[in-house]
Amino acid sequence: MKAAVFYGAKDFRIENIEDPKIEPEDILIKVKAAGICGSDLHSYKEGIFSRPGFVMGHEVAGEVIETGKKVKGIKVGDRVAPMMYGQFDVSGACGKCFWCTRGQPQWCPTGGHRPCGECEKCKSGQWWLCVKNQRHMLMGYSRNGGYAEYAYVPYANLGANVFKIPDNLSYAEASFLDPVTGAYKWVKQARPQKFETAVVTGLGTIGLAVMQVLKLMVSKVIVSDISEKRLKLAQELGADVVINASKEDPLKKVIELTGSGRSFSGKHGGCVDIVMECSGVPKVLQQAVEMTRTGGRIVLVALYEQNVSLDVNHIIHKQLSLISSFMPPEESAAKDIRDALKLMADGKVRVKPMISHEFPLDQTMEGFEIQTKADQSVKVIIKP
Repeated sequence: MKAAVFYGAKDFRIENIEDPKIEPEDILIKVKAAGICGSDLHSYKEGIFSRPGFVMGHEVAGEVIETGKKVKGIKVGDRVAPMMYGQFDVSGACGKCFWCTRGQPQWCPTGGHRPCGECEKCKSGQWWLCVKNQRHMLMGYSRNGGYAEYAYVPYANLGANVFKIPDNLSYAEASFLDPVTGAYKWVKQARPQKFETAVVTGLGTIGLAVMQVLKLMVSKVIVSDISEKRLKLAQELGADVVINASKEDPLKKVIELTGSGRSFSGKHGGCVDIVMECSGVPKVLQQAVEMTRTGGRIVLVALYEQNVSLDVNHIIHKQLSLISSFMPPEESAAKDIRDALKLMADGKVRVKPMISHEFPLDQTMEGFEIQTKADQSVKVIIKP
C-alpha cells in the first residue's frame, strides 16, 4: 500500500509498504480521511514525539473492507472511526509489579508485549516497527496509523475502540472524533460550573473544540489567539469574547473583563475560573497562571516544544490546580467517546467549519506545511 512515512523533521516520504495483515480479532479499514493533529505537527516541525520509518495519523475515519472471524458487530462496508485510546491493551500485565498494584498496568515491564527480536525490523534496530510489538501499541503513535491507504485495528471491539459513523457525518467530519473526545474529556477534568467563566488559549482544532464544549457547560467563554482566521471562526462558533493576542495584552483584557483577583501572594491577576491552555506557548502558560483566580483550575492541553519557566510560589499562593490532559483511559472512556460522537452528530460541536484544507496522500508534506501556518489554516485533512 501507499503511505506517507515519517523520517524526521519536515521529512515525509511517499512509499509503498507492506499491507497490514489482520488476525481473527482484527478489522482492516480503507482510510478515507485522516486529520493532522497538533502532536503530529510537533513531530513534523521538530522531529520529536515520533520515530523514523513510522506512519503517523491517529484521527482516522474509513470503510471496513475486511473483518476477522472473531469480530462481532462490525461488517464489511461499515463506516467507522477507530479510537486509539478507547482502551489500552493490558492483557499481558502481571498483576503483581509496582505499576500493576497501583492501577497502571499499561506500564507493566513484564507484560509480554515486546519486540520479537527476530524480524527484519528488530534486527535492523527499528524495534518499534516490529509487527508483534506494534499490535499492542496506540494507532498513529506507536503503531502505523492513518497517513496510508489502509489501517488495521487489532482486537476490534465495537463501542470500545471502533465506533460507527452516524449517517449525517462525512468521513472528514468523523475524523474529528478523537480531538472532540479529547476536548470533552479535558473540559470535564476542569470540573466546570454553569456560573463560571473560562478562557481558551490557542485556537487550533483542539482549542476550537474545547471552546464549543465549554459553551455547553459554563456562563462565559473567552478565547485568545494571534490568528485572525481562527479568531473569526471562534466567534462564528459561539465564543463570547475574542482577544487578538498580537494586538492587545490578553492578561490586561481578561482583568478588564473579570476584575482583579486576590491571593496570599498579594499579586492580583484576573478572576477566571478555568483556563484551558491549548497553545503550547510558554509565555501563554505564564499568563494563564495570572489570569486564573485563586482556587481556579488550569488544564494543560497543549504539548510544549520549549521548557516553561513558572513562578511556583505564585501557583502555591493562588491555590491553583494544574491538571494534565494526558490521563489514562478511565472506565468512562467509551461513554466519553459516545457522548462526543453525539455532540458532533447533533451539531452541538460543529467540526465542518474547521476544515480549511484537504490534500491527497501524495501531498502529505504540503498538507503539513500549510497546517503550520495558523494565519492560513485551521484543520488539514489527508485523504488517501
